[in-house]
Amino acid sequence: MIGHTMIDHPAHANEAFTHDALERIAHVIADVEHTTGADIRFSFRDLRDAGEADLSIKDLAEKEFATLGLHDTKDHVGILIFVLYHEKKYYVCGDHGVHHRVHPETWKDVAHELGSHFAKADYEGGVTAALLKIEHHLKGK
Repeated sequence: MIGHTMIDHPAHANEAFTHDALERIAHVIADVEHTTGADIRFSFRDLRDAGEADLSIKDLAEKEFATLGLHDTKDHVGILIFVLYHEKKYYVCGDHGVHHRVHPETWKDVAHELGSHFAKADYEGGVTAALLKIEHHLKGK
């Protein structure tokens, strides 16, 4: 018989991303923005809003990208990490100014980093690792 450890995930996104965790994530975002020149946002929510049932996670992330004004950044270097907590879905996207600086597989690499941490209920660690992965790709290392 093979044993498996059941990982206890918080019931709500605000329990997974506490105020203190968000403060630490904000500091990492500021550091990565400083070293890369990117404009990065992390957006999460528990559930879809009314009228969003038919939207894919990509569509939701692109809607959030526009709502946050990330397409209006200087040099079009906006990046969004978007998490839909209850559906266990996430999406990472960047504006065309970022696409010119990174390999097309960058976002899959960053999303993989999120997923590997989220699977272990390490939400803050996942976002932090994803941000550092973004920094790595933008700096060309």
